Amino acid sequence: MNFYKKSIIAAVVSLLFVSLTFIVYQFTKAPANVVKPVFFVTPDSLHLSPREALLKISNEKGQGKKGFFNPGFSNHPWWVFIPAGEYPNSWLQVANPHINILRIYTVQEDSIVFGYQSGDYYPFRERLVKDPDFWFPISANSTGLLLKIDKSGESLFVPLSIIPEKEMIGILADQKAVYGFFAGWFLFLIVLNIFLGISLKEQIHFYYTLYVATSVLWMISNWGIGFQYIWPENTDFASKSRPVFASLSFVFMLELCKRFFTRPNQLPQYTMPLRFFQLLLLALIGVLLLARVPEQPGIWRSVFLAGLSFVWLGTIFVIAIYIYKNYKYFKTLTHFFVAALSILMVFAVMNILAQFNVEADWVIFVGKYGSAIGILSESTILSFGLSRRYDYYKKEKEAVQYALETEKSLLADRLIQVQEEERSRLARELHDGMGGLLGSIRIGAFHQLKDAGEAQHWIDKQLEDAIEDLRNIAHDLMPVQLQEKGLVHALEKTISRWNAANDFVIHLHCGSLHRYPLSVEAGIYRIVTELLYNVKKHAAATEVFLSVWEEEKKIFLMVEDNGKGFDPDNTEGLGWKNIRYRVQYLDGKVSIDSNEKGTTIIIEVTQKQ
Repeated sequence: MNFYKKSIIAAVVSLLFVSLTFIVYQFTKAPANVVKPVFFVTPDSLHLSPREALLKISNEKGQGKKGFFNPGFSNHPWWVFIPAGEYPNSWLQVANPHINILRIYTVQEDSIVFGYQSGDYYPFRERLVKDPDFWFPISANSTGLLLKIDKSGESLFVPLSIIPEKEMIGILADQKAVYGFFAGWFLFLIVLNIFLGISLKEQIHFYYTLYVATSVLWMISNWGIGFQYIWPENTDFASKSRPVFASLSFVFMLELCKRFFTRPNQLPQYTMPLRFFQLLLLALIGVLLLARVPEQPGIWRSVFLAGLSFVWLGTIFVIAIYIYKNYKYFKTLTHFFVAALSILMVFAVMNILAQFNVEADWVIFVGKYGSAIGILSESTILSFGLSRRYDYYKKEKEAVQYALETEKSLLADRLIQVQEEERSRLARELHDGMGGLLGSIRIGAFHQLKDAGEAQHWIDKQLEDAIEDLRNIAHDLMPVQLQEKGLVHALEKTISRWNAANDFVIHLHCGSLHRYPLSVEAGIYRIVTELLYNVKKHAAATEVFLSVWEEEKKIFLMVEDNGKGFDPDNTEGLGWKNIRYRVQYLDGKVSIDSNEKGTTIIIEVTQKQ
């Protein structure tokens, strides 16, 4: 993949990522008549009563916050006072579903009236509106609302909005549509990889599915949907679900990274740091699940969760190092993982920064939808990476297979060459050695038996037949004409000799053939002679038709006889094994049609110029 193509792919991925972020931002943007109220805050480090808190806020009365408050990690609750305004038929939305304890009081001129209590330390059914966020109707005759917000030991951000009742349905519907979009996309990725894992029998899809599934569980936990629909009565798990599922997703991300950069049937490399962080994360998950969160001091929860955030960052750093270590072996695949990890890293860092007293407009959007966009983009890129991984390994496997086939072909060429050289040597020794010896014996016998005419004639005839048989054997081992004048001439000489020595007639038709390497011509010649021997030995034929021709870069050989036929499924003899071996070597195929009226055999081989 050259630089130009990489640049185009990077631009497309960036455009899709930015477009998705922009679309979700525009779709979830609050209507113009939604008010971001000005409010005042004070810490509750001294366990103030509502009246004491209101008095303290009135005395401090500094610059108010507008619509958003982010103290980060804090070890005490906070009091928030929202002065009354012109908010007819409106609701207060506290858009953070993970507040542990939320108490809302209505401030009258001479009294503070308790109005509502909820949070993830209380069953979900106690919410006034069946939505993960907290909603409270604003009374028309109040002078303000006083909120006690407790998320001690954890990161806290408080987005507040005053929403007209007529806008509530639309806002909730838009929010559910975005949730449905993300859920549908993730469900598609999960189903796709379950199908691929079953069909391809690759464990990497199993771990990818687990990674996406735990990421989805973290996402619905972050949105509060898990508490609403899956564990609405389990108040202890409501505050643990996000760090548990986030840590699990990192565990499977580490496993996915390890397997993504491992060739099939090969042990992974550089895995010790990955295993260390997997075990560390699993240990932290175990501690988190066993702990009773509401009973722990706030300072301990702060230290634990802040430390867990740094472990997540350390996990991302280890993955980056692992990718770097494997880059030289998997250059193409690395780009997918880097792109996916970069997008996730952007939102992971933004989410972690948002937990440390950052007050900016992007914190609300990133806190609610940023991680979902990051995980969705990353999972989608990794899905493409997995498909590219198969292409990568397929090409690598094809290259190895091609090398093996080439080596096999070279070995076969060498074997055939050695066989032909040995046949040629034997043919020369039989012709020149034994043939000459028999010729000398014939001449000597002729002179020694010149006085015994009948014996002389008999021995002369026997030796002449022996010499002729020896020449035929030598010719079959390596016909001189094959190497010097080519296949057609060798076949013509052989068929002529066969017609003179056998009880059946062979009709030969050869088209115009090019010259081929000796291994090819010798292979076809051996196939012909083996087929003719089979006819002589088994067919009881009187006529044989032999045709050889070229067509569309292939060589065709057809042998027909009018013999008694044979069972085409029973070709396990040594002769047929030799024929099939030579046909396979020539990248050919055999077709047999045989019955009691005769046999037709067609052999098609690929030309090797």
